[in-house]
Amino acid sequence: MNQIIDKLSEIETASSRILDAAANQKKQLDIQAENQIASYDKELEASTEKELDILQDTLSKQLEKELFELRKSADSILESMEHYYEENHNTLSAQIYKKIIRK
Repeated sequence: MNQIIDKLSEIETASSRILDAAANQKKQLDIQAENQIASYDKELEASTEKELDILQDTLSKQLEKELFELRKSADSILESMEHYYEENHNTLSAQIYKKIIRK
């Protein structure tokens, strides 16, 4: 009878060690998974930040180009208007004078 009790005690001790080892292994796997997730998050954040920097740089260059084209167009229109005024300022002032006198 004592042999059976001793054997059951050994089995219980062995199963307790197995359960403890499994719990310890589960903790290690949890820590490893958390570390992998943290590493992935870090890489993803760095990659996203790099892409955002590239997009911002591209948009900035595009905006500068569009502003340059708008300034160039505005300067051209202004120059054309000044040329028209220089060519026709006498006629324009006469027309304005006539409209003012009619009222």
